[in-house]
Amino acid sequence: MQSTLLKNRKVIISSLLTALAITFGPVANAQDDNSGAFFGKNAPGKWTIGLKAAQIDPNIEEIADADAFGVVLGYQFANPIPGFGGTASVDLEFLQSDTTQFFNGSGTSYDAEILSLFFNYRSPGTLYYKVKGGISITTLEVNSINPSLLADEEDTSLALGLGLGVRVSDRGLIELEYSQETGDIDLGVVSLNGLLQF
Repeated sequence: MQSTLLKNRKVIISSLLTALAITFGPVANAQDDNSGAFFGKNAPGKWTIGLKAAQIDPNIEEIADADAFGVVLGYQFANPIPGFGGTASVDLEFLQSDTTQFFNGSGTSYDAEILSLFFNYRSPGTLYYKVKGGISITTLEVNSINPSLLADEEDTSLALGLGLGVRVSDRGLIELEYSQETGDIDLGVVSLNGLLQF
C-alpha cells in the first residue's frame, strides 16, 4: 500500500514538473515581450499559496460528512486565454480530514487524504467563476472495534470541479467550490479557499 501511494505521488509530481517545463520552455527562447504560450519575458505569472476549509462527502447517505483542512500551492499564467480572457493556472492541493464517526456510538470511523493536481480556468472580473479538472489520489482509512470492518483503500481518478470567487485585492482571492472524484472511492468536496498570489 505504501509503495503504491509513493509511486502515485511521484507520478503527480512528475506530471506537474513536466507541465511547468513545457510552459516555461517558450519563455527562455522568447523574442519579444508577448511571446510564449502563457506569458512573455516581461509578463511573469503569479505563484499561489492558500488554505482550504472543506467538507468531504462520501456520497453514501448513511455516512456523515467529514471536516477537512488543506493547503494549495500553484502557479497562475500571466497571459489571458485567447478568445476567453480570464486566467489559467495549475494547482497542487492536499486535504486531510478529521476522524469522523460513521454513526454516533458505532465504534467505526474513517479519515481521508486527498492529493490533487488541478488545471484551472478563472473568468475575468472581480466576481468570477472557476472550472477545474485534474487527477486525485485518495486514501480512505476505516477504523473499527470490529476487525472485519478495518480497511485501507487508495484510488487514483479524474476529478472535476466548479466554483465562484471574488478578487478581494490585487493579491487576494476567496473561493467557494465543489469538486467530485470519478473513481471507486467517489468523494465529493465542498471547500472555502483563501488564496494569496504574488
